[in-house]
Amino acid sequence: MYTSLKKFKWRVGGHLFGFGVSPQADWKIIFISTLVLTLLALVLSGFIFIKIDKGEIFVIDKPLEQRGKTLDISLLKEIISYYQGKAREFERIKSLVVPATDPSL
Repeated sequence: MYTSLKKFKWRVGGHLFGFGVSPQADWKIIFISTLVLTLLALVLSGFIFIKIDKGEIFVIDKPLEQRGKTLDISLLKEIISYYQGKAREFERIKSLVVPATDPSL
């Protein structure tokens, strides 16, 4: 591993990674660093996805099933009558004729 790392030229012309030596070296550094950061983001995203999927992090308590909860009929009738009144009011407003005067006069 040491010999494979030794193949890389860490210092080129006194600059770390050769940054600033030539445009080709600059673009190579930018491309490789972007590629490495993208791979790290993908690995981290995959790791977090797997942990959440297994329920090891961000665990949410599941609510208990509410069996036997009945519908309140009186509340339902009150809500229905409220919205029927709103519908009647809307129809009344739609049927009103608003006189429009000519603003140029």
